[in-house]
Amino acid sequence: MLTDYNKKLKVMNFTKVFILCGLYLCAWTHDNKTVDQNPSAGNTINKLLDHARYDLQDAGIAMLLKELKDARTYEKNGKHVSTPLEITSIYTRWGRRTCPAGASLVYEGFAAGGEHQSTGAAANYLCLPSNPDWDNKSHNPKYTSLIHGVEYETQQSLLHELHDQDVPCAICQVSSGSVVMVPGKNTCFKNFVKEYNGYLMAGLPIHRAASEYVCVDGEPEPANKSLAQNHNGKLFYFVRAKCGSLKCPPYKEGDDLTCVVCSYSP
Repeated sequence: MLTDYNKKLKVMNFTKVFILCGLYLCAWTHDNKTVDQNPSAGNTINKLLDHARYDLQDAGIAMLLKELKDARTYEKNGKHVSTPLEITSIYTRWGRRTCPAGASLVYEGFAAGGEHQSTGAAANYLCLPSNPDWDNKSHNPKYTSLIHGVEYETQQSLLHELHDQDVPCAICQVSSGSVVMVPGKNTCFKNFVKEYNGYLMAGLPIHRAASEYVCVDGEPEPANKSLAQNHNGKLFYFVRAKCGSLKCPPYKEGDDLTCVVCSYSP
């Protein structure tokens, strides 16, 4: 399919060049014959030529955009094939080692972050790749920051079997100009396509270290080599609403908040 697209693009560009060359040749021939007899003729032809060039450029851009939109739907061996000029976006799928259908896997790895009880720990979660690179340079700094793996804290919940298991993650690429995580929803709005849905998770408010809200896949799995041991590094807890300044209804206390990751698809 991608080969067909490239062939169409080459034909379109050749046609544009051929037409423009023909117009320039006609204008140059006509201009040489008439400009001495009528000085305004050359100016008139140049104006017409400028209009023709702009019209051809607009038509070419429109054709190119249509070709790109058609090419977005092409798939090969179950994986999306990006065209050379296509816009893509990247998102993290928390709780899974693979990407949803229609998205390409950039890398899979381990969810990680700062220790949950350390006051100065970094707040954000990171997706560390499973094959890190090291520079092997010898040094011994006096102070260092630390990063820990993330564990599911899901005892007495619908995901109780994953309690204390290590959390995997996947970095996914999708053919879309924008991707958004919508908290409190498990379906996407109009003109958006669901990448995956699940549950909103974060650290506990009583912990010393800050955290962030992330969307963990609704069918999570343990990370590779996970042993379900309680190391308590960075943690994932379910998130629930607190009524007050947050209005109930539509929100309510006592239910786990859902979430969905959506990509734009007009």
